[in-house]
Amino acid sequence: MSAHVKPHNGTPTLFIDNKPTFAGLMWASAPEPDHYALAPIVRSYAESGIHLYTFDVGTQSTREWRGPGEGYEGDFDFSETEARFNQVLEVDPEARFHLRVHLDHRGTWWTDAYPDECELTSDGQRFFPSFASTIWREQAKDFLKEYIAHFASIGLTDRIISYQTGAGGTGEWVKGEASMASRCADYSPPMRRWFRQWLREHYNNDITAFRDAWNDTDVRFDDAAVPSQAEQLFSTERIFRDPGTEQPVIDYFRSLADLCADLLIDFHRTVKEATDNNALAGAFFGYIMELAWNASFFGVEQESEYGTTQRSGHLGLGRLLRSPYTDFIVSPFSYGFRGIGGHGCAMPPSEAMRVHGKLYMFEDDTRTYLNPPDAGFGRVTTLEDSITVLQRNFAEVLTRGQAIWWLGGSAGNPHIDANTEPAFGPLLTQFQKLGTFGLELDRSPASEIAVILDDESYFYQTVRNDLDLPLVFQQRLWGLPKLGAPADYYLLDDLIEGKMPPYKLYIFLNAFRLDRNRREMLARELRRDGRVAVWIYAPGYIEDEPGLEHMTDLTGFEFGRGDHPWGPLMHITDFTHPITAGLPQDLMWGTNSVLGPVFHLEDPAAEVLGQVVYSQGRCLPGLGVKTFEDWTSVYIAAPNIPAPVLRGLARFAGVHLYSDQGDVLYASTQLLSAHSVSGGLRTFVLPHQVEVVFDLYKEEVLGRDVNQFSVTLSPASTSLYYTGAANLLERL
Repeated sequence: MSAHVKPHNGTPTLFIDNKPTFAGLMWASAPEPDHYALAPIVRSYAESGIHLYTFDVGTQSTREWRGPGEGYEGDFDFSETEARFNQVLEVDPEARFHLRVHLDHRGTWWTDAYPDECELTSDGQRFFPSFASTIWREQAKDFLKEYIAHFASIGLTDRIISYQTGAGGTGEWVKGEASMASRCADYSPPMRRWFRQWLREHYNNDITAFRDAWNDTDVRFDDAAVPSQAEQLFSTERIFRDPGTEQPVIDYFRSLADLCADLLIDFHRTVKEATDNNALAGAFFGYIMELAWNASFFGVEQESEYGTTQRSGHLGLGRLLRSPYTDFIVSPFSYGFRGIGGHGCAMPPSEAMRVHGKLYMFEDDTRTYLNPPDAGFGRVTTLEDSITVLQRNFAEVLTRGQAIWWLGGSAGNPHIDANTEPAFGPLLTQFQKLGTFGLELDRSPASEIAVILDDESYFYQTVRNDLDLPLVFQQRLWGLPKLGAPADYYLLDDLIEGKMPPYKLYIFLNAFRLDRNRREMLARELRRDGRVAVWIYAPGYIEDEPGLEHMTDLTGFEFGRGDHPWGPLMHITDFTHPITAGLPQDLMWGTNSVLGPVFHLEDPAAEVLGQVVYSQGRCLPGLGVKTFEDWTSVYIAAPNIPAPVLRGLARFAGVHLYSDQGDVLYASTQLLSAHSVSGGLRTFVLPHQVEVVFDLYKEEVLGRDVNQFSVTLSPASTSLYYTGAANLLERL
């Protein structure tokens, strides 16, 4: 058996034994060696045509990494492995496995044996192995190698298609104890050693360059300290860090991102070498569009001031995407808006993974009506709504060419359980069938809108979530999916490095910090072919230091600044421009989160369409347009732009709109999906004429040789349409 990720019809695809395969999996709790309570659920998934399974291993409950004991050698005990896997194979002889391997060992024997190798927090607590511990790293690699060798010894090698390497509390590379509240880390000896070595390499062992960057004539590589809690939580300009005074914190967060990426690359290299490159390697990682949440979000604490992005290590995504050893990236779908009317989307930027050849695996852990009422996470209360949300999530996966696993459940807590709820069986059968059909389609990105996120800029931002919540977390859940056209999500470096196909509209969410080289490269890529760029809040504000002139350099606008922190709000003042024509005068947007500094336009050459309102009721130009010879620049002073304004921007840029009714909309070259709250009559306009429009969920033809079609959507519904050549329907 061999498993690889290779390009197929425009997107990274799972290949098993050199055959493209739709990666639809069932996720459930791990089987016990003598009994598997979830065997009936496994059987129902197998009957639906799903034969790939994923569960956790290496945990305290599965007991493979136990520490020294009797009956096994070293710290590892694989005596139950064969019996556990046979519990699934007895139910489904075609089963193959994707293993969620926990490497962040949390048994007390390890922390007792290696107390100085554990993460040390700002309040003096020790939490499990430090990511910087080389002892833990080497032991984790030994565990992977011995586990893989054991599968070979018991004849199960051909059953294991992939190894997902995890650390942090849930295997998701987030140290929740020290990244979701005011507590900070990591002050352990291993992290100090890592940080100092990283500084030597980053500054090429040049003590003068190091001291100049840190603005400290006495600091040495050998005594550089991990920034204190006060330093990590503070930022000079409230939202932004000034490199002139805060470079130590910027460097520390960057070193943490590099550390996590390097760990994963090392673990994935280990998997590849141990399996002769015949199994996949990947991880939960890159949640950089999501990590504005914190302990309060999860109900652990009341504190809600801080986010998690910089202190999680997930900002190493760009580094990991360049690794030849990493095949896939996984995340749950966004926690932000899961119910009816919400958006099922990846936590990492989806097309960044695609252009780097990585398969994205979408964890669909929808809390259906089968879950208890206090389950949270957007639980829906009826079977009908459960099906609608599952259909919406699958439509997102299919249109983007992604993989998916569905949470079958755990003992006593079913989720998407076709054994308990018979209606889920035909639904999963249909998903598997459509996923396989999708392999025949053109699955390359087909959007005309690129949404750009800059991982670099996060290092120069506060760890407060005041800006990230409205600017990134909410923007991609509320406005963007409802504008009536699909959008693709990338890292800024993907654009700068020429990895992206051309788009008509570029929306830059957080392009706050660009050095001179990145500015020049971005200008070469962006300022041509009549492209339209939309900038939000403080584009380009930091080069080597903060400054309004840097914003002008990037965007072409002249700016003013307000130094009284406040929550900026926007309203429209000119309704004659193509961007704003037809919008209601009572439309407003922005945030009540306190931002500082705040910015506005002071540019007599700009065409002003709206105002930003902030402290002392200042009403200043905040929405403006400037057209240059080869491109157009649009500035918006406040975040969380609503769908009607985004729709106007798309029309202005020449983007094709399928609809203007505000449904959540997904589309690719041959697929179109609408998730509607209100329902009602809809007319969908296609980019070109097609031979057939076919409702994939209802399995009926809606039109032939058409460039638009009309349907009546039910309230709280999801629809999925094939729009293409008629002969492909023969493969359904």
